[in-house]
Amino acid sequence: MKPHYEDTVTQPLTSDELIHSRVSDLVGRACQRQVWFLFLDGEDVQLPLIIPVADPPLLPDAATSRLADTIAQGVEHLDARSVIVVLERYAGPQFSSADKAWARALGEGFAGAGLPVRATLVSHSRGVRWFAADDFRWDSAAEERDAAAARDAGDHS
Repeated sequence: MKPHYEDTVTQPLTSDELIHSRVSDLVGRACQRQVWFLFLDGEDVQLPLIIPVADPPLLPDAATSRLADTIAQGVEHLDARSVIVVLERYAGPQFSSADKAWARALGEGFAGAGLPVRATLVSHSRGVRWFAADDFRWDSAAEERDAAAARDAGDHS
């Protein structure tokens, strides 16, 4: 049974476990491809606005940071202090490179807009899984490309 807003204001989301439980109750197992945005106030109470974005592109693009900026500006009047991102896609619990790209892009986009991401979770075919920043923040392929570019730049100086 999905919680009603009146019930959520009495339970601030002060731990990772509480966030995981709330997302499991609200979003649950994946049934389509979309991205959800839930918002917390300064007391970690979930605000009454939930924004689902249906059918996002497979990989984030230039519009992703604009989306984060637009959402952050749109929730300023609610006094949102952080956002919870849920990547919903009908697949197994393993994180894909697309999941990592989305989590990274949205994290950077919201950080640039001044609204920190409190949590990122993945809704998959069997449930909800916490997506720790260490799982997506460091892209070893990108690091290798950057290191190679730095080596090449050093060779030409």
